Amino acid sequence: MILDLRTEPDKKALATPHFPTRMQAVIWRNWGLVPVERLALVLGASEEQIREAASNLGLEVSQTGNEAIWLERGYITIIRANWHLLPVEQLLELLGWTEDRLAFTLKEDDFLWIKLGSLKPWTESVKYRVLNEAEQERTRLIRESTAALSDERQAEKPFDFLNQYRKPAMRENVRVREPGHGEIRLDISWTIEAPSGHPVLDSALERFVTKLERTWGAKWTVRKASAFSPNEEINPVMRIEIVPDSSQLTEDHLIVAGTDTLTIRAAAETGIMRGLQWLAGQACEGHAPYLMAGEYRRTTKFDMRIIYSYGAVYGDPLLTPELDPFPEALLERLSDAGVNGIWLQSVLYNLVPLAGLPEELSLNWEQRIAGLRFLADRAAKYGIGVYLYCNEPRSMPVSFFADKPDWQGHTEDGYATLCTSHTEVQQLLSDGIARLFREVPGLAGLFTITMSENWTHCYSRAVGGQTNCPRCSRRTPGEVVAEVNGLIAEGAFREKPEARIVCWTWGWSHSWGWDDQEIRSAIEGLPDNVIVMSTSEEAIPTNMAGSSGQVIDYSMSVVGPGEKSQRTWEVAQARGLRTAAKVQFNNTWECSAVPFLPVFQLIEEHLIRLSDSGVSGLMLSWTLGGYPSLNLELASEYYWDTDSGEKTGIGERMQAKFGSEAGQAIADASAAFGSAFREFPFDLSVLYFAPQNFGPANLLHLEPTGFEATMIGYPYDDLERWRGIYSDAAFAGQFKKLAVGWKKGLRLLEAARKRLSAGAHREFDELTNSASAAYLHFYSTYLQIEFVRARQKYLKARSSSVRSKACRKLIDIANKEASNALQLYELVIRDSRIGFEASNHYYYTVQDLREKALNCRYIVEELQQAEQQIDTM
Repeated sequence: MILDLRTEPDKKALATPHFPTRMQAVIWRNWGLVPVERLALVLGASEEQIREAASNLGLEVSQTGNEAIWLERGYITIIRANWHLLPVEQLLELLGWTEDRLAFTLKEDDFLWIKLGSLKPWTESVKYRVLNEAEQERTRLIRESTAALSDERQAEKPFDFLNQYRKPAMRENVRVREPGHGEIRLDISWTIEAPSGHPVLDSALERFVTKLERTWGAKWTVRKASAFSPNEEINPVMRIEIVPDSSQLTEDHLIVAGTDTLTIRAAAETGIMRGLQWLAGQACEGHAPYLMAGEYRRTTKFDMRIIYSYGAVYGDPLLTPELDPFPEALLERLSDAGVNGIWLQSVLYNLVPLAGLPEELSLNWEQRIAGLRFLADRAAKYGIGVYLYCNEPRSMPVSFFADKPDWQGHTEDGYATLCTSHTEVQQLLSDGIARLFREVPGLAGLFTITMSENWTHCYSRAVGGQTNCPRCSRRTPGEVVAEVNGLIAEGAFREKPEARIVCWTWGWSHSWGWDDQEIRSAIEGLPDNVIVMSTSEEAIPTNMAGSSGQVIDYSMSVVGPGEKSQRTWEVAQARGLRTAAKVQFNNTWECSAVPFLPVFQLIEEHLIRLSDSGVSGLMLSWTLGGYPSLNLELASEYYWDTDSGEKTGIGERMQAKFGSEAGQAIADASAAFGSAFREFPFDLSVLYFAPQNFGPANLLHLEPTGFEATMIGYPYDDLERWRGIYSDAAFAGQFKKLAVGWKKGLRLLEAARKRLSAGAHREFDELTNSASAAYLHFYSTYLQIEFVRARQKYLKARSSSVRSKACRKLIDIANKEASNALQLYELVIRDSRIGFEASNHYYYTVQDLREKALNCRYIVEELQQAEQQIDTM
């Protein structure tokens, strides 16, 4: 075991008083997630007893059939649901895991141990038993109260989005106007003359032809140029011309449109692919499949645009190819949205054996490498390169250094870094990276985090810039960091000179002992040809409700880039290095339970500013924000420069997609969302600990729980930690402003529904589902803040009038929260994306939302009884 999970009874798990017994809480939370036979085994019952107990609670006896996928892709949801219910032994039995697998998952699956509070609450073993009479009566009331919430109405099951990445086929009942003067028809049969020997182009042509046929019924044919007779005339014809030109980037392209001829010219087949995608977009996004004759030259503005998969399993996806992190339909959607890179997390010794490290660390490395090669080859068909998140070299237990004492660096809590100032460690790292690129020649590149994400070099977790490593303490943090990046780059360039090595300045901050001079020193020490990436919004000052702070990590409510990032880019550019911006264009921890936040104007504002910054690359997401959304489609317009230099406005884009009548209303709704979102009370504590990522699913408690909120794990009732730099009143006030403003946007959005053009309803539903769910999360956060505040008054009240008033407020909030939970339930059963985030899996299930309604009902009943007692005093 890496972590000791067996705790003493002094930190007892949360009670579940809204259930008659803890046994029923276990059945409820795991129903549909874990097979009945597994639940029976864990609780020491027969399957029939478990089914009867579930039926008595009002749960459908026939489960969803999704249990296998939950154990594969939703195990974090299962762990979180049972963390306060089951002891470790029963949790392992429920998952069907070994202790070592649980320990590895807690350590390596995106800091899951931290998210769970670095603590396993104590609980007794839970076993099946027959209910007594009082428990049976309470169970009957639960069944009656949930009777209307049948999962049989569920239009989409959890994880259904994995099979829905492909856009809907051709439009139905679309009236097409007659072409205007100078417009070329794309809904008739064309012949494409294309060169041979270009697999990326062949794949792109196949997708282009299929898309036009699905959308408009147009049957285009592809013929290789060598098959044409010299004097053969075919009209209309599209000619594909690949003309090598070192002055052009690979995605630049020129489209020349004549009456019955189209020409797409580029220096590389990826440029042709981008031209085809643009043409398809013109035909499919508008209301008529026409293109105005003329020349369209599109040159690349941001030539690196990488993103994480919306549905990837974070832990070890290459070892389980059946859990494909990037299915074909997702690659196609991302490519159409302008993405040309995808990234996965990695641990180097899992991918290639490293000299001097135990062989068992690299167990199954060949299988992972094969999976990585396959993914790289498959993604290349879509013009997409594969990048790995490189956070190396990883720390080891102190016992590892018994026969290698010279390798031991910074030491803390039983672990030590492999000191990168030691020549043998340097060789290990550089040779390991070189072997990685030798094994996977199709790998596009790496991006590094060299400060404080994991223990790697001796300054990586050195608070205040102080390390206890005798070698590195004589060096500066910037010197060590530059050297680590240099070793990684040297290994990559040794095998693949054109590899992109992106050095992310995340963590190069004052809290880790860095100032501007240290950053400058590190950049000046970097090797040539690397790319320096900074988080665009980092260190932007904030002043909300009288509290001054700054952006740490990233934000969408605060629009970048900030001065610190711009200074960093300027230093790198002066050094002759290319630069990139880390951004979030879909969502952030400000609300990550929806696939995208439709704040189009904020994204546009950010892109316009970035266009003037000199950056040439964009990292579009962390583990959250990878959905191929409308946001990404809008952003893609800024990835290229055109001859005219003009960009289509948001109103025009919305009209092209949703119809002239609905489009402006949708644009106005987005403006309202953006205006409201600027009221978000930004602070790192708010992002990580407040309830906005769990929303209505977070339970209410009549008594303080005594648990501290955890990082994107359990908000509990920890208002002190939620609010960060804000006072209780200011914190509540900002979320109220946000919720009220967002509600105005929803009203504008709903007004557009009756004016939608034919064929636009599915995308409109995706938009409204995301916007509506975001509102419920923001509004619920406000109510939960007010609940804790009112509870403090209720518990401390010395007069019956104050206590009675607080009691009534608590009842009102609990009723509203029950309503929020049920409204969110209605969204979840028809949209499988709501509540999901790749590194946290589902924040909540339909059962969690139904449980919140039970939780609120229990609290209302308890408070009503208390109010009666107050009135008789």
